[in-house]
Amino acid sequence: MTTCGVRWRPSGGRGEFEFVPADSLMDRDVYVDFDPPGIRINAEVCGRLAQGKPRLRKREPHNRRKLHLPQLVMAVAALPDPARSDRQAPSFPLENKAFVIDQMDFDVIEDDGIKAVLAPRRVSVRHSTFQVRFHDRLKAVADDAANIEAVREHSPDLADAVEAHAAEIAKGVNFSELRKTADRLIRLKFEIFGQTNAGSAHRLITAEALPEVDAEEISGREGRILTRLHVYRERDRTLVKRAKDHHRAMTDGKLACEVCGKVSVNLYGDAGDRIIEAHHKVPIEELQPDSETTTADLAMVCANCHRVIHSRKPCLTVREVRDIIETV
Repeated sequence: MTTCGVRWRPSGGRGEFEFVPADSLMDRDVYVDFDPPGIRINAEVCGRLAQGKPRLRKREPHNRRKLHLPQLVMAVAALPDPARSDRQAPSFPLENKAFVIDQMDFDVIEDDGIKAVLAPRRVSVRHSTFQVRFHDRLKAVADDAANIEAVREHSPDLADAVEAHAAEIAKGVNFSELRKTADRLIRLKFEIFGQTNAGSAHRLITAEALPEVDAEEISGREGRILTRLHVYRERDRTLVKRAKDHHRAMTDGKLACEVCGKVSVNLYGDAGDRIIEAHHKVPIEELQPDSETTTADLAMVCANCHRVIHSRKPCLTVREVRDIIETV
């Protein structure tokens, strides 16, 4: 299966979107498959040359009720709306018009030379390392619709917002109501759960029911659910065991703290292995509630360094704590 990317590029005061490879979408009408929920939408854009450069163009460039391709995908995935001008580095969680897409990647699942059907894979945000996997987000959207009664029991208004957004997606049409319903859904989740990066409502309800963790005292009301998810992922015994096995395979069987560099088994024997803990490397404010955690997402750190990492909000990074050690 071939892939293509849509990139933001500056052009005067507002950005344009180019596509790569240059021949991937040239002279094609673009359709997007969203699976789940199993909907195909005519994006109503096509690939054209503009001053010799491959650019995506809306079929109706002055029709504001039609979304451009990146805006359409973000709206269906219930993610904030990207800006078209690059004014400043983004803050987290992302907010409407406060960030710029660096690149959006797609699988090209059909291409007959006239029509190209794309499946969104991931999006990256300019001036950051932040990425969103669309498979996770689209599963979250479908999960909310499938568990609407659980959402309604928690908040009738939130359930109404989930249903309104799902109804717009089901129409299979590029229309600005997709953005409006996504915005209402994001706003209600923020009001109910605090900073969430627009996670699945059902997943957030489940997370809110988890017992509190000590780190929430540092985080407070803002970001408390993300903090809880962050800590519980670090305590997932199955995942932690896989992560430790993965790191042992790369370090001759001994785990070293990725912050201070100490090999605990050299100090305490076998008992020292229990001192090494798993730390979720994604900053709490960038955490996506619906994303699956892999062994690559976890850093191996000693208990002391782990406490320092969690000693403030937002969490210190591994690099920041390492720098502290080097300067004292």
